[in-house]
Amino acid sequence: MTDIPNSSDITASSMKTRYSFFLGCVMPVKMPWAESAIMQTLPRFGIDLEYLKKATCCPRAGVWISVDERVWLTLASYNLLQAEGEGRDVMASCNGCYVTLYEANKLLKENPEKLNEVNGYLAETHNHYNASIKVRHLLEVLYEEVGVDRIKLETRRVPIRVALHPGCHMRIFEDGRLVRYFTELTGALVDEVVQYEEEQMCCGLQANLADRQFATYERAKKKFDALKALNVDALVIVCSGCYDQFERAVQILKKEIGYEFNLPIIHLAELLALSIGTNPDEFGMRYLRTAPVDSIIAKWESDRR
Repeated sequence: MTDIPNSSDITASSMKTRYSFFLGCVMPVKMPWAESAIMQTLPRFGIDLEYLKKATCCPRAGVWISVDERVWLTLASYNLLQAEGEGRDVMASCNGCYVTLYEANKLLKENPEKLNEVNGYLAETHNHYNASIKVRHLLEVLYEEVGVDRIKLETRRVPIRVALHPGCHMRIFEDGRLVRYFTELTGALVDEVVQYEEEQMCCGLQANLADRQFATYERAKKKFDALKALNVDALVIVCSGCYDQFERAVQILKKEIGYEFNLPIIHLAELLALSIGTNPDEFGMRYLRTAPVDSIIAKWESDRR
């Protein structure tokens, strides 16, 4: 077997790419292991990453555009201008946050009248946005800037079989490239990615706003049923909104009908951290989980001996 460098030995050859990491609302509260894994791993692959300071909610496009587009654009712009002031582009992991910030930024770049209107609102807080930056998804950064080949070269696969949940907003582009990035990146980090018929099914988050029963039983539970039949070690995600919905559904189903879903739901960045040899306790992998991850850690530890 080819020797894999220890995580402490993987250093960036250059630190050219500068990003402000937009956490969103869910990740710091419910997914600290994902946050920590991202912040620990990306700099090792040459990504200059800092937290986006003074951030608000993104806010969710699926809600706020229909309520008041001006509020949506102004709040999104407030987040974007924080990165612009630091001379950085924005990176998001949550699909929903990415769609909000990407679409708002695109609209403001293409529509000077909208940009002027938003800056009128921002001026009341002594702020201004020039729309001079880019918004990138974590998957775009890993796939296009780090590259699958480099990841394969500098990592060791985690010896597990996994299924994927891309999430609806990952299909923002007609060519489906984000889903392809997600699949290829995960495939480079594990033994096997198992496909299943319900892979593209929505988690139910948006539906939860209108009909909790439908979102829980006709979306989340149907996906859980399919996953339980696969005999995989984990479900891999990147979207915080999807995780929020799945965590809520796990609790509701257990309380209401005694339904158990014990498959670990993990973030792609956790696999990346494990693959470069980062100890799971260094990014808090064991804590605040919908299901224990001990079996994954045990397989990783056995492979590393």
